[in-house]
Amino acid sequence: MFIFALVILYIFSTVIPQSKDYQLTMLNVGQGDAFLFETQKHEVLLIDTGGQFNSKQTTPNHNISKYHILPTLKRHNIKKIDYVVITHPHIDHMGELEYLIQKQPIENIIINQKSFKPEELNHLRETSQKYNVKLLDFKNKPRFLMDKAHINLLDATILNSDNLNEQSIIILIQYRKYKILLMGDATMNNESILMQKYNLYNVDVLKVGHHGSKTSTSEALLQATKPKIALISVGNNNRYGLPNKLVINKLQSLGAKILQTHTDGEVSILFRDNILLQTHTD
Repeated sequence: MFIFALVILYIFSTVIPQSKDYQLTMLNVGQGDAFLFETQKHEVLLIDTGGQFNSKQTTPNHNISKYHILPTLKRHNIKKIDYVVITHPHIDHMGELEYLIQKQPIENIIINQKSFKPEELNHLRETSQKYNVKLLDFKNKPRFLMDKAHINLLDATILNSDNLNEQSIIILIQYRKYKILLMGDATMNNESILMQKYNLYNVDVLKVGHHGSKTSTSEALLQATKPKIALISVGNNNRYGLPNKLVINKLQSLGAKILQTHTDGEVSILFRDNILLQTHTD
């Protein structure tokens, strides 16, 4: 195990531990998504949980929470999670949710209720009630504060689509001068709606949509947002051939720093006067 520190924006130094930073961590959950945002006052937002997937990296019974998520929470000294946002109900984004509810104190879970099947929603309601977790619809809580960070749950969903990816909750985090845009598995169709509804320009960090699939990350989105850092959560040797080379080429042409879990492991971004990067591999 090693920690390798990088500094971007023309600053080069080793990350020296300080008091708690505002930070975003891309957890290494294989072919899935799980992102952790933390504030200086130890407020915590978990965006998706990862889940079982078909990859040579692990077996179907591999417990992602036990071996990847909970150890990261412990290493970050996280005792409870204030908010969990599930972008959409695909197993690689919420497959670990029930296990986490049982093992880790969680105060609120935010979902797009209309994207869930009735039986799935009822089960989640029962589980949440059993463990005293508030279950909220994102349209009833489109924005909230975490210390000095503004969390915005953007609605570019296409509810008449039979593609659950197009029902993804998109998240914009604003802290000081920094902007973080997390796209879930939203497609180019969602991106078009997003740019029509919201003023999204010049983001610092882009969580690339749908694990770097060619169905997401349009040229129009990239030209509007011009991300400095692009994060791709993807499994090693995944059967989908992700990330797509065309997406990587588009990001490289913008000069974005590309970080991927299958090559870089777990990645943390610290938001100080400058952005600092840490990678952590097992």
